[in-house]
Amino acid sequence: MGAVVEGGAFPFELGEIKRFAGVFDPRPTHLDEAAAAATFFNGLAASGAHTFAAWARLYWDLTPGWANQAGTDISRMRLLRPVRPGDTLSLRFEVLDKKPYPLKPGFGFVDMDHDLRNQHGKTVLRMTCRIMIELRPGA
Repeated sequence: MGAVVEGGAFPFELGEIKRFAGVFDPRPTHLDEAAAAATFFNGLAASGAHTFAAWARLYWDLTPGWANQAGTDISRMRLLRPVRPGDTLSLRFEVLDKKPYPLKPGFGFVDMDHDLRNQHGKTVLRMTCRIMIELRPGA
């Protein structure tokens, strides 16, 4: 336990923020700079769904060779600050616990804390999650 993995670089460009929002979360805070300036965010920001999608991509990229099967639980997910055009996110996660899946031999669960951070080291998304994995022979 306690293994820490960090790295990756996922850039958020204005056009991609608007494209994602147009398909999945078409709110003015994600699509229109002038409208977004008058909101709580005080400027255009990526949607939480887009931020989470960036986490998924970075997690996949940082776990090559892991036999990831499925995410089964996300708890305490918090979006702590907006992701802006021009931000680049990286991921840091720590393994908290590992346990076998009693109903399906050969599979297990890994519990982890995740921090998705911008280029200034500020956490934009924090969560704890459980991932089902296929166990290595002899594990």
